[in-house]
Formats: sequence, C-alpha cells, structure tokens
Amino acid sequence: MTRLVLFEDAGFANLLPIVYWRSVAELQCGRFNIAQRVQHDWSRPVAGAWTRDWIADVAQERLGLPINEPAKPGDIFVNARWLADGPVEPASAPFVATCGNNIAYVVCDETLASKLHQGDFLDRSNWADLVALAPHEQVEGQMLEYPWDLVSNSVRFLERDTIDHLNGVHGTIHPTAVLMDEPNIAIAESANIGPCVVIDASSGRVTIDANTVVQSHTIIEGPAHIGSDSVINPHARIHGGTSIGQGCRIGGEIDACLFQGYANKQHDGFLGHSFVGEWVNLGAGTINSDLKNTYGSVRVPINGADVDTGEMFFGAVITDHVKTGIGQTIGTGSVLGFAANVACSELLPAFVRSFTWMTDGNVEEGDAERLVKTVDIVMQRRDKALTDAERELFCKLPQIVAYFEPDTLPVQAARETAPEVVPVPQTADPMTR
Repeated sequence: MTRLVLFEDAGFANLLPIVYWRSVAELQCGRFNIAQRVQHDWSRPVAGAWTRDWIADVAQERLGLPINEPAKPGDIFVNARWLADGPVEPASAPFVATCGNNIAYVVCDETLASKLHQGDFLDRSNWADLVALAPHEQVEGQMLEYPWDLVSNSVRFLERDTIDHLNGVHGTIHPTAVLMDEPNIAIAESANIGPCVVIDASSGRVTIDANTVVQSHTIIEGPAHIGSDSVINPHARIHGGTSIGQGCRIGGEIDACLFQGYANKQHDGFLGHSFVGEWVNLGAGTINSDLKNTYGSVRVPINGADVDTGEMFFGAVITDHVKTGIGQTIGTGSVLGFAANVACSELLPAFVRSFTWMTDGNVEEGDAERLVKTVDIVMQRRDKALTDAERELFCKLPQIVAYFEPDTLPVQAARETAPEVVPVPQTADPMTR
C-alpha cells in the first residue's frame, strides 16, 4: 500500500521563528496549508509525517496524522518545503527526486525503506548518502528556504488554487455591493457582504469562505482569499496577493500579506508584504515599511546573519503570539520573534528576539509561564483553548529559543554576504543539548 508521508528536513532552521509553534506542513501558502497542497498535487491523502521530536505531539494533534512512524516499502516521502509546480506523478521505486541541492521526495522499495530513518532528513550530512541509495534526478518546483518565500509564492498560488466548496457567489450580498468580474468571485453561503463593498476580481480570483463578514465600504482586490470566520472591518483596503487565514480580524490597508490565522489587525495603518502568525495582536496605528528608500533588495536577519531576499518588496516576519503597542512602527525586513511584546515610540530594531518584552530604553526576557496565561485569555475570546501538548511546547520554547537565538537582545546582524544556508546542526533535539 502506498502511503504519502510529509517530512521536515534541516532546512526548517531557516524558516524560524515561524516554525517554533508548528510543523512546516502547517504553514499557509495561498489558500491552503502545505499538507493540503501536497494532498491536492499528489491526488491522494497524506497518511503521516516525520517532524522534529519537539514539535511531534502538536503536529499530530493539528494534522490528525501518525507522526514519525517507521518507513514501509511503497511509502512516498515528500519534503514539506518542496512546492511542486502542479500535479505530481512519482517515478517507480526506488527513486529520489531532488530540487536544487535538496531532496524533494523519496519513493521507497523494501531496501530503501529499511535504510531510511526519521532523523536522516534532519541532518544535512546524510543527504548525499540518501540520494546515492537509489536512481535520482532533478524535478521542477521550488524549495521554501526562508519565510519570505511563503509570501511571494502565496501570490502565484492564489491565482492557481481552487476550493471545492467555494463555487459561485452565494451568501448575503447587500444590494449596494459592487462585484467586478463576478465569474471570478466565490463567496460561501454563510458569508455576509455589507453595503458599498467593492470586490474587484479583474486582476485575480477572490474567494471568501464560510461565516466571514465583510463590512461596509471595504475594497478587496484580487487575487485574494479571506478565510472562514473572519471579519473585515469597515473601510478596509485589501490589495491583491493577500491571503487571510481563519478567524482573523482585519482593518486598515493590507498589501500582499499572508495571515496564518487568528490574528488581529483591527485598526487603521498599512501592512505590506508580510507574514503574520497566529494569535498576533497589532495595536492601533501599527504600520510597517515594505520598500527601502534605495529601492534595493531587502535584507532580513535570519539566524544571526542578514540574508538578501532578492525582493524589492518585503515587509516583516511577525511571529505567533506577538503583541505590538499603539502607533508601533516596523522597519523594512524586520523579524519579530515568537511571543515578543513591543511598545516603542521609535522604529523597532531589525530583529526582536523571541519572548522579548521591549519598551523605550528597556529590553527584557518575558516569562513563558506568565505569557501563557495571556494566551489562555486571548484564545478563550475565540472559543479556543490550548491543548496540553501546545501548553507544554509553549513553556518549553524558551530553552529551544536559547539554542537558535543565543545572542543578546536585540541581535545585531552582521552586514556581510549571507550564506546560502545558515549552518545550524540538526542531528539531535536541542532540548537535549
């Protein structure tokens, strides 16, 4: 029996801090998360996943899949960082597909399955040996290397993705709402579109999912997706290339942003070309820059080095459980780490370490036990609750952060040519180091 199994490899380290709180397979890109995207491209269900040990329990709950089970003959292991260009027809076993210098997928026969173990992908030094075990060749597609790859690829996937249960315009549509290029618009039956809303799909498809409310005088330009149970506040302006996950509250001006879900950006203020994690709350008037004054390529601090994105437009990485104060300004290419709380009257530094509490003239490490109490309150307001596995992970993360973000606060990234891959050893759980 053929099983499709997603795997994480050592490249997860360059996706930090957005994968502290989730497996790579849970990352949103376009209208789907990666697990859903793989299932669609391979035309078969995902039957399991191989992840880091310290994320395994949470991944099992969220994905609803067996985690880190031994390989079996016939299994197809698919790299969660590999974005295929379309439907995939795998080669016969044994086979290893590569994309650049990375393993894209592996098709196991009995011999290959017996030699493949969960930790193999998490150690880059094993990759050449794995490729040598079977016939191999390059395949098309792209590897997710850094967080901004999710934002840039989300735009093209919004054009490509369709959602089975979203077809045609349904829901409650106010008679003064304007739907431009209506055949390119899909609105769920339980959605509500308020007065004087403009949905312009002339430049790309717009989908609005179940139980979402789009309030009066909002403008939505395609391609765009608004996930279920979200609220778009009056007078919001959502530009093309934006994907908003489930349960968000959105206001102001949004341009080509990716919201993982359950985030608040309720108020006026511009947010452009940014990744926004779950349970984020951006205070009133929070704004960011997504373009340098020089119009040059944006550089982003990753693992202590400035990495050139190759993009003229990139705003910020705003990680899960981040909170900002009113009027907060965020510079081009900034990274706000997991559960950071910032309230400064000036522009934030390029990197704010995870669990940081930062105000004018004061930077200190936040206490996870105290922070998790706030998380409880925040999630209860959306009728959600932390699971035991999520609570354990949250309280364990400061130790993991200390391994991946060892520098003093804030990190001063070296202004030098960034390596292709930041060398972080991944041969063991950092909790055991």
